[in-house]
Amino acid sequence: MGGRLLYLPVSAYKVSKATVNAYTRIIARKHTSFQVNSVHPGVVKTEMTCYTGNLTAEEGARFPVMLALSPEDTRSGLFFNEMNVSSF
Repeated sequence: MGGRLLYLPVSAYKVSKATVNAYTRIIARKHTSFQVNSVHPGVVKTEMTCYTGNLTAEEGARFPVMLALSPEDTRSGLFFNEMNVSSF
C-alpha cells in the first residue's frame, strides 16, 4: 500500500504538468502579443523535493527570471527544461 500512495501523487503531478504545458501552447496561440512559455527549472532543494534536488533555490530561479526578462521577440508557446527548449 505504501508504494501505491507514493505513485498516486507522482501521477497527479505528471498529469498536471502536462496540462500546464498544453495550456501554455493554447494561451500563446490565443494571445500572440504576449510571450507565454513554461519552465521546469530543474530539481531544486526545497521541501517539495525533500531537499533531494541538485540546485539551490537561487540556481533554480536563474532561468525562469532570465526568460521573464528576455526580449519581446523571443519565441512563445515553448516548454523549457532547465535552459533548453524541450518537446512537450
